Amino acid sequence: MGTNRQKTGTWLAAASIFLIAGAASAAEVVVSSYGGTFQDAQTKAFFEPYAKASGVKVTGTTGSAYAKVKAMVESGNVTWDVVSAESSAHANEAKDNLLEPLDYNVIKADGIPAELRTKYGVGYITFGMNLAWDKEKFANGATPAQFFDPSVKGRRAVPLEPEYTLEFALLADGVKAADLYPLDVDRALKVIDRVKDQIVAYKGAADTQALIQQGEVDLAYIPNGRVNNAIKAGAKWAYGWDASVSDTEWWVVVKGAPHPEEAMKFINFAVQPENQAELTRNIPYGPTNVDALRLLDPAVAKDLPSYPANAKLGAILDSNWWNDNRDAVKARWATYIMN
Repeated sequence: MGTNRQKTGTWLAAASIFLIAGAASAAEVVVSSYGGTFQDAQTKAFFEPYAKASGVKVTGTTGSAYAKVKAMVESGNVTWDVVSAESSAHANEAKDNLLEPLDYNVIKADGIPAELRTKYGVGYITFGMNLAWDKEKFANGATPAQFFDPSVKGRRAVPLEPEYTLEFALLADGVKAADLYPLDVDRALKVIDRVKDQIVAYKGAADTQALIQQGEVDLAYIPNGRVNNAIKAGAKWAYGWDASVSDTEWWVVVKGAPHPEEAMKFINFAVQPENQAELTRNIPYGPTNVDALRLLDPAVAKDLPSYPANAKLGAILDSNWWNDNRDAVKARWATYIMN
């Protein structure tokens, strides 16, 4: 009998361990981003290490956009937990009550500036939108003014959304960064009109990087990390910081997220210094955690939008202006690019 009790106890203990392990493995967090090399870098820096450390399944998906978050929340069919959102998307999602408040008892983000720790989002990287060019077509480089010069022939790609492209057009046309907002949309569209027949693609960053690597375009306005990775992959391209527009990427949690507790824990992991630094090692976007900067090779800083010599050549996207004007501008932009 004693032996049977011992065996029974051993079996129950083993079963308990199995059930606990099974419960842990059933936990999940779904993170939406943009695909391509940026999401590859996120996978290496955040998704895989967090899954290994926590036992939680991290499912990465693509399609991050304000419109998709709004559709999910309004339909009640929310399948995403955490979303990587650009500043204007974050601002509009917060304004429209589409996000869960972040739990800063779980998310320890003291190393991140206070202005990037809001009720509904935490800024985790800075990136630059940059003019890039094919060095075989433009051996002496290309300027923002040349991008919008119809006599300079080339296949051009600009972002799918109006953010960045309108700013780029105005900066290229001589508007100073300090005078950029409120955006003169009429003037920006007139500048773009000069080369509209040479714009072959209004694309997201991942698609634009693919076009560069496939030799389908000659000039592009693209995030610095994307073109940097295209160059690493063999593209004979270069880029500059003139008329660049810097922005912040935010972690947010969708209202009604299926795994809100895991979402907070994931974000906490992703904003820690070493994990932010690891993202920068994989793609040159600037960490927001001041302690992460200390972990990076100083040479890496020269490829970041926050590097002083880079920052002075461009502007910073004004998410508050876009928060107030996005719907009207986007409707006009959608009509413009279709005609």
